Amino acid sequence: MRKLYELWTSRSPQGGVEFALIEHGKFASEEASFDGVPELLTSFEADSYEEAAQKRNDFLGWGKYHPMED
Repeated sequence: MRKLYELWTSRSPQGGVEFALIEHGKFASEEASFDGVPELLTSFEADSYEEAAQKRNDFLGWGKYHPMED
């Protein structure tokens, strides 16, 4: 089942940039992790988090998504 994911960004007061890939409707629980004012960059549908992460990487020009292994 496809889900809607959102890509958020924030620029911290110290000049750093943060990104968060969050399932639609779950931003409020993640908002506290941002140092600056969050801004929605884009949203897109995906069948899995891995697909959403690849779309994020494509959007930001980061190349192939490699999931972390435990």
